Amino acid sequence: MLGSFKLRMLAVIVIAALSGLAMQSDNRSHNLVAPVLRYVMQDYNVQEKLAFYWENMSGAGKGQGEEVPASGDIILQKPCTVNGIAENYGWFWNESRSKQEFNPGMVLKVRKGTLVQPVMSGKVDGISKKGDGRQVTIVHNDGLTSIYGGLQEVLVGQGEEVRTEDVLGKTGEKLYFELQNAEGPLNPKSLFAGP
Repeated sequence: MLGSFKLRMLAVIVIAALSGLAMQSDNRSHNLVAPVLRYVMQDYNVQEKLAFYWENMSGAGKGQGEEVPASGDIILQKPCTVNGIAENYGWFWNESRSKQEFNPGMVLKVRKGTLVQPVMSGKVDGISKKGDGRQVTIVHNDGLTSIYGGLQEVLVGQGEEVRTEDVLGKTGEKLYFELQNAEGPLNPKSLFAGP
């Protein structure tokens, strides 16, 4: 009943008008109208939901979303030396397709031939051809998965255990980096903040 926001708003207007008239008449009608007004005027957090939606939509390309914690039990290292960010994590407007799209990772500007290392120890779960290069997926012991794309050369093998000092491969001019947990992609922006 009254599931739609527009119907609720219309009901509020009608009830407000009727309750204004009823409240002016006598105390008995006031006792009837007050519970109805409490039900209709209940806070359904519409404003918070709209604000959350608006932040996610307007934050396109600004790195919105869950960020990797800067402190805690898990310590991540940068996968390589980064010269800048070409594409941020999050929602963005794709002009060629004329629609909003989600980037689950970041595209990093790097010098061609840059050595890439895993952000933490783990096991190589996949090596594939993707776009302009090759992609390496590493599963880590704590439930995180890291993905490194745009590699021109891969120096590890499927199923190989890797440590943070090992080299996964060499980049082209850009490196795609994605970090995931069991719930989906995480925003790695804080990993690339600062020096």
